[in-house]
Amino acid sequence: MAEALEKIHVQVAVALPVSGTFTYTVAGGLTENAGVGKRVLISFSGRKVTGYILRIIAPENRKGLKDILNIIDPYPLFPPNMVAFFEWLSNYYLYPIGLVIKAALPTGLNVNIPSGKEMPPRGWLDRFVLLKRAFNTVKKGPTIDRSLFDPKRVPCPLVPQAASPCSAGGRVRSGRRARNEPEFLEMMIKRREISLREVKSAFDNGAYLVDKWLKKGLLKKSLRPVVRDIAGETLFISPEPPPLNSKQRDLLEKITGKLKEHFFLTYLLHGVTGSGKTEVYYHAVRVAKELGRQSIIMVPEIALTVSLASLFKARLGPRVAILHSALSMGERYDQWIRIAKGEADVVIGARSALFAPFSRLGLIIVDEEHDPSYKQEEKFRYQARDAAIVRAKLSNALVVLGSGTPSIQSYHNAVSGKYGLLTMPERILKREPPEITVIDMRSFGDSPGTRDDGMISPPLRKEIGENLARGKQTILFLNRRGFSALYLCKLCGEAIRCPNCAVSLTYHKYGNSLLCHYCGFRIQPPNRCPSCNRENLKPYGFGTERVAETLGEVFPDARVERMDRDTMRHKGEVQQVLKRFLEHETDILVGTQMVTKGHDFPRVTLVGVISADLSLNCPDFRAGEITFQLLSQVAGRTGRGRLPGRVIIQTFNPSHYAIVAARDHDYRSFFSHETKLRRQLNYPPFSSIANLRFLGNSRTKTEKIAQQMGEKIGNILRKKPKGKRDVEVLGPVEAPVAKLKGKYRQQMLIKSRRPGYLNQLLKEIDRGSAQILSSSGVKLIIDVDPYQMM
Repeated sequence: MAEALEKIHVQVAVALPVSGTFTYTVAGGLTENAGVGKRVLISFSGRKVTGYILRIIAPENRKGLKDILNIIDPYPLFPPNMVAFFEWLSNYYLYPIGLVIKAALPTGLNVNIPSGKEMPPRGWLDRFVLLKRAFNTVKKGPTIDRSLFDPKRVPCPLVPQAASPCSAGGRVRSGRRARNEPEFLEMMIKRREISLREVKSAFDNGAYLVDKWLKKGLLKKSLRPVVRDIAGETLFISPEPPPLNSKQRDLLEKITGKLKEHFFLTYLLHGVTGSGKTEVYYHAVRVAKELGRQSIIMVPEIALTVSLASLFKARLGPRVAILHSALSMGERYDQWIRIAKGEADVVIGARSALFAPFSRLGLIIVDEEHDPSYKQEEKFRYQARDAAIVRAKLSNALVVLGSGTPSIQSYHNAVSGKYGLLTMPERILKREPPEITVIDMRSFGDSPGTRDDGMISPPLRKEIGENLARGKQTILFLNRRGFSALYLCKLCGEAIRCPNCAVSLTYHKYGNSLLCHYCGFRIQPPNRCPSCNRENLKPYGFGTERVAETLGEVFPDARVERMDRDTMRHKGEVQQVLKRFLEHETDILVGTQMVTKGHDFPRVTLVGVISADLSLNCPDFRAGEITFQLLSQVAGRTGRGRLPGRVIIQTFNPSHYAIVAARDHDYRSFFSHETKLRRQLNYPPFSSIANLRFLGNSRTKTEKIAQQMGEKIGNILRKKPKGKRDVEVLGPVEAPVAKLKGKYRQQMLIKSRRPGYLNQLLKEIDRGSAQILSSSGVKLIIDVDPYQMM
């Protein structure tokens, strides 16, 4: 009986694809270290796996409960107030809570412990971990690594406490004195400990001086743990913020008032590009810090963290952390531990920054809130913007959603009173918005003045030349990578297609290869057509690679660079390209969506949109919204300096309402037109939607399973006559991309006017699918609030 009283009971989430949580007991010496947010080693279905303590609960009177085997962490990896947030994410997005937490934590903190029933290791890291643990087991008996990462340590010469300046000075005077020696010793005595790197930076003979005084005994060797430097290229930003204009001050006063109330509220900050939203963000974060609260700032592109982190570090000091998926495992681990230990007040990053383990969260800023990048499209398919609002509500924090082109959902919530609406309708310093000209590409046809298949129209070519002559910079936007979109046979018309995906391969001139942008399949261009076996293959269409090459031919003296996923493969390359462009080492920057977001280049006075029709013709109910946002955002990159900006938009559909509204800088007319269509078709914001996607190796079997699930959903709805009126089911049908990465694809779209009812229906569908999917080889993915409809 006494032994039972010494045990405590804990609720544990398991880092495996299993629903629910599990109760374990903590016994003996482990009870003192048990705490919410710590990882534990548990036995689960014959395996030793990682779990996470969610709660310490009242003892349960039932037999068969297992003891946890070990507590891995000396301090929690997330605070108790994040547990409810993880539970909401699991419930809303229908994803196991253990995998939700695993996705939130840095990679490498969720490694299963080897046992006889585990799968063999797949990669070098897995093999290294298992070998290391095996060695520890043989050498010391059973053990467990607390982390895959040891702190990074750097050599730091150390002055012992017993050492005195007098004794050091006497030794210098009595011996042979090296150059810089008095200055070196003065610095060492004053600082007591300094990194060898700093010494070498301060003194060109620093290594010699350190070695000399190590031998004399004044210094000792020391290895000091440091946080890995992740900033890479930083930008020089004045620590003194510019004075705010009257509009910025008014908005900041409203935000500050709500921060002081410790009250949950969502603001939509609709500020045109160049209106000074970033300065409002900074002052709001500073106020939150003064109130003892912590802030998360989310941006849609990892590249944007460089300028934002530079600004906040320059003004707020070192208590700024960075979180995003492009960090190395060690870097992300270091940042996470800093935050968990309370050594940071501000976190800046992409959507994964949402999970920063703050216990005193007061403010979340979601910049460019409309951006589709906030939706995770693999495994844990969450919408970071929407989830940020829920996390703020659970923490009584304030949310600011900022955008020059708000999403239809967010603006609808603002005008209907669900969110507060803040507006910044003018650029700072009263700068005029850029003049936008729409070019009707139908009027040129096969005109010899049009360069390469209608790629660069004569007006755009003329504007680029004049801009170069003035010594100004140009951005050209085309949302398609590669050299040519198609590689096809002139005789039979068949394009070379990917064997794994139902798409044509894109031709890349650099490397002379055909590439699938979905699965990565790559081949050399064949000499003969696979369909007719004749030698008449030719690339058609164009991408950013071809645009850049053509510009080099038309303007041979211009310095042209590309910025897309093909050229930005390695860490730091985005920052280097942006730095060269900012310093005017590049005249023309050609890129995909990467060039449209958040960048501030004062010398850019011309933006050209090569083809506005690519996004407009997508089979997606958001096609008009995406097009308007892309055009408006890329147009906002120009005219941000003293000189006015100019934008040229090339399109075959100049009268489309999205293009007309972008040309006129008229968000309200676009919103009005778009919401009328959405209401008629019952699409968000007038409904909640979910996409049920079926993936299988066989086209026939995948179609059959999708049909069976469609019938089952119909049966479920027939039993719920009241709910049926609020639900619309479209499909099952073949997905627009019918085959992807070797899997055939069918999908169903479910729309409901009641989000709660849709959530319950999806749970019932998920439970009821097990029998139909069993042994079929077909997988069901439930995507709540989908953004990718292809």
